[in-house]
Parts: sequence; C-alpha cells; structure tokens
Amino acid sequence: MRAIIVREYGPYQEEAKLEEISKPEAPGDGEVLIRNKAAGVSFATSLNIAGKYQRKPPLPFVPGTEVGGIVEAVGRGVTRVAIDDHVMCNVDSGGISGFNVTSEYSCHKIPKDMDFASGAMLITSYTTSYGALIRRAHLKAGEILLVHGAAGAVGLAAVEIGKALGATVIAVAGGEKHCEAARRHGADHIIDHRQSNFRDVVMEITDGRGVDVVYDSIGGEVTLQSIRAMAWEGRLLTIGYACGEIPKIPANMLLLKNISAMGFNLGHFFGWSPGENRELHIKALDEMIAGVLKLHADGKIAPEIGARYPLSQFRQAMDAVIDRKVDGKCVIMVEEEDY
Repeated sequence: MRAIIVREYGPYQEEAKLEEISKPEAPGDGEVLIRNKAAGVSFATSLNIAGKYQRKPPLPFVPGTEVGGIVEAVGRGVTRVAIDDHVMCNVDSGGISGFNVTSEYSCHKIPKDMDFASGAMLITSYTTSYGALIRRAHLKAGEILLVHGAAGAVGLAAVEIGKALGATVIAVAGGEKHCEAARRHGADHIIDHRQSNFRDVVMEITDGRGVDVVYDSIGGEVTLQSIRAMAWEGRLLTIGYACGEIPKIPANMLLLKNISAMGFNLGHFFGWSPGENRELHIKALDEMIAGVLKLHADGKIAPEIGARYPLSQFRQAMDAVIDRKVDGKCVIMVEEEDY
C-alpha cells in the first residue's frame, strides 16, 4: 500500500514522505483492520510529525489519527464491529495510508450513507466540542457561548453544538471568508478579530454582562482577554493553543468573578493518557459519540469539509491547514491506487 511515512521527527515539509510499504498484517485479538477512505489533517498533525505533540509515536510511523473507512478484517473476540461496516476511528497512528490496524474500541459504526470525510471530522472535532461543552462546561439553553477559531474544525463544531443546546453563540474568526463560515453554521453574532477588539464587541453585545462559557482553542492573550469578557460564574474551556503560546492565567482574574477554568482532553478517553478505569473511559466516550451521532441524525449538525486532497498531495494539504485557508476540516482522500 501507499502511505505517508515519518522516519525522523521534524518539519512535515521535509520528513513526511509518500512511500510504498507493506500492508498491515492480519489483526490480532481485539483488533480491526481498516481500509482507510478519508483521514483528517490538522495543526496537531504537524506537531505529531515534528515530535512536539503530547504523545510522541515511535519511529517510523504513519501520521493520521482521525479516520473514516471500512472494516476489512476483524481479530478474535471483536464484537463491536464486523467486516464491511462503515466506521469512524480515532487511531494512535496510521490514518494517512491505505490500511491501518487499531483496537476495536477505537472504531464506531456510522450510517452507510454518511460520507467518510464527515466521519473523520465527527470522531475528533465534534466529539471534542461535544465533550467540552456538555460534559465539562454543562452549557445550558439561554446561556451565551463565545467560540474562538470559529471557522476551524472544532470551532464550527462548537458553534453548531452550542446552537443545538439552545445557547446564543458569539463566533470569533479572522477575515470575511472565515466569518461567513461561522455564519453559515448558525452563529448569532460574528466578530472579525482582524477588524475589531473582540472583548469590546462582546461587552457591547451582552450589554456589559459578558459571556457564560468561552470555548478557547487559541490560547495566549486571547485567553486573558476572554476572561475579561466573561460573566459572573462563567466557565472557561481551554481546548488548545493554536497561537503557540500557553497562557499563564492570573488566579485573581478567576477569583473576582467566581470563574471556573477547565480543560478538555479527548485523547484521555481514547486511552492516550495513563490511568485506571479504562472501561469507564470507554463508556464515557461511547456516550459522547452517541450524542454526536444523534445530533447528526436529527439534522442539527452538518460537518463542513473545507478541502480534500489525494494522498500524493499531503504536504499541500498541511500547507492549507497551517496557512489557515480551510474552513471546517481538511481531509486526505485515499484512492484505489493507494491500496
């Protein structure tokens, strides 16, 4: 099969190369062989290749952790999926290739009429936003949600899920193209941070009250200014640090308004972090994914695939992500020639 291979950590422009490699062996006990059809790429993919992500895969490896595909074979004891099932998977690695082998607990069935690219977006982007807003922040109908990076994959997911929950959504994005994406997905108010100071506009929109929940995937100064735009007993969700700077939050800023700051790491539920109660984590993940699939079935969320590239154009796909040219999700589509 063909695959993107990383043999040394470093910039994706240099270290991510398209090669012919052997197809994975038959799945072992509790494992599943997936014929990959679509794999998501993100800023985290570049960190993974550079060896700067929270998890450092052993070399050599095939990048790609979010996949939509078809079950090709199952190992002994597998009960969650069967051959020919359409699935979305979050895998340790191996997504940007013809096939990958993963645990059955990483695989979740999707309807056969669902686009594989949409599955690759749902499994991580939507489940992240669902878990953050519902499991952690307990966002309620009538509350006000501020979403940063609102045109990106997790941002658009947060906008849609916030609306599905009955919240008023204020979306922050950069440039008219990205602002329009947030508008398409239901945001009540749009702020172009290239044109305005988002904190000032938020306070105008809320008549000086501030927002109840902040969904922050940016970090740095954005986090600090977001806290200043929060209401009494607001909840700050820290999801990631796209600006490259992890904020140092002064505790007194939380104290003054009884603000709660909380993180959400979906990887923990996929088994990426050490810990006990693995069965409870699997159960919680299944519940979150079931919630996402229910929203999709009810027509309340509509994954936007902003760009599709063939395996041979992986670097161009990464360039598009890093240069923030893509609304929603950027995916690699695996073609017949890649198997």
